Amino acid sequence: MGTSSDEISRQIAATREDIEDRILILRQRSEVAVRRSKRALLIAAGVGAALAVALVGGIVAYRLTRPTTTRERIQRVIPATWWERAKHLRESWEFGIRKQVPPVRLYVGDKQVGEEPPANTTQKIVIRLAQAAGTAIGGALVQRLLSRFDRSDPAG
Repeated sequence: MGTSSDEISRQIAATREDIEDRILILRQRSEVAVRRSKRALLIAAGVGAALAVALVGGIVAYRLTRPTTTRERIQRVIPATWWERAKHLRESWEFGIRKQVPPVRLYVGDKQVGEEPPANTTQKIVIRLAQAAGTAIGGALVQRLLSRFDRSDPAG
C-alpha cells in the first residue's frame, strides 16, 4: 500500500514550516539590503552635495580674488547696446573686406598647385622653397607697410 493520509499531512505540514522559515529569512535579507542601499544612496548624495558646494565655493573664490581685466572694466562703463553695435560694425567691416579680396589660385601649366601631391623629392623641395620664399616676401612687405604707420617722427 501507499503512505497513509496522516503521513502525507505530516509531510505537508513540515514542508510548510520549512517554506515559512525560508520566507522569513528572505524577508530579513531584503530588509538588510534595503537598509544598505539607503545608506549608500545617502552617502553618495552627501558626497555629491559636498563636491557641488566646493566647486561653487572655488568659483566664487576665484572670481573674487583674481584682478579684473581691462575689458571687464570697460564693459562696466560702456552700455551693453554700444557693445552690440560695435560688434555688428566690426563683423560687417570684416565681411566687407573679405568680399573685396578675391580668392587666389596658383596654376603652373594646366595644373593647380596643391591639387596633386608632388611626385618626387625634388618637387617637394622646390615647393617648400617656394612657400618659404612667398612667406618671407609677404612678411617683409607687411612689415614695410606697417613701419610707415608706426613712425613717431611727423616729418618722416
